Amino acid sequence: MYRYIWRGMAVGMTEAVPGVSGSTVAMILAIYEKLIYNLSLLSTKDRKEALPFLVPFGVGMIFGFGLSIVMIHMLLTYFRAPTLIFFVGIIVGFLPALWQEGVKQAKRDYRLIDYVVMILFITVVVVASLFSDFNQIELSVLAVNDVIFLMVAGFVASTALVLPGISGALMLTILGIYELATASLVQFYWPVIFSIGIGVIAGVLFMSRLIQYLLSHYTQSTYAAMIGLVSGSIFAIFNTLSWIEVDQLITPSIVSGLLGFIFVTVMTRRKGERG
Repeated sequence: MYRYIWRGMAVGMTEAVPGVSGSTVAMILAIYEKLIYNLSLLSTKDRKEALPFLVPFGVGMIFGFGLSIVMIHMLLTYFRAPTLIFFVGIIVGFLPALWQEGVKQAKRDYRLIDYVVMILFITVVVVASLFSDFNQIELSVLAVNDVIFLMVAGFVASTALVLPGISGALMLTILGIYELATASLVQFYWPVIFSIGIGVIAGVLFMSRLIQYLLSHYTQSTYAAMIGLVSGSIFAIFNTLSWIEVDQLITPSIVSGLLGFIFVTVMTRRKGERG
């Protein structure tokens, strides 16, 4: 049981970082297939069989996620530009590995339709990040449409748990509410936490089997969509930054970006060594 708690902590800590996929860490720890299988059981009559694995794993994941969120919130508060550029470095470093994983899983190179899917999803992310500026949520006055939006965001973010290469934090970044979510978790602002949490739970229950189906029947196009999402998220992150922020901390930002790139490169190489 304890080994599942520790592995859950590792996955949870990385899920809080945009660009680092918890499912990729699960692959490195050799529990990805077991995680997907047990998640898919939750929507069947055999759901009790999944509890011995998912309960300790979930406890560890929540604890690891909480620790990571506190650290990231502090970094975003005092070193916002270098922290966000660190995320960009992670994303840039992960793209080649995600591309190769798609070729490996589909056992063929990308085709024209796959490139069309990539461009489509890049466009979706860019447009979504541009419009996210118009969805500024006031914590003091949380309207009904805000709650619905946060639930949908949680639902979308939950798909990252079963998609190798996408993190839930990255999806929240694309939707423009990552910093809102981290601040709410640190401050224990329950209306936001519950709204996103309900969406996440619903997403895990309903999306795990759909993702399995897509990966099985449309492998390369699914990976192409992920590449588009990840690539577009670079724009989404820069869209939240002002050039004044970057200019004032240009050297720390460059260094943090390189560190993020190196970190994810080492991590993905370890995954390759594990097979």
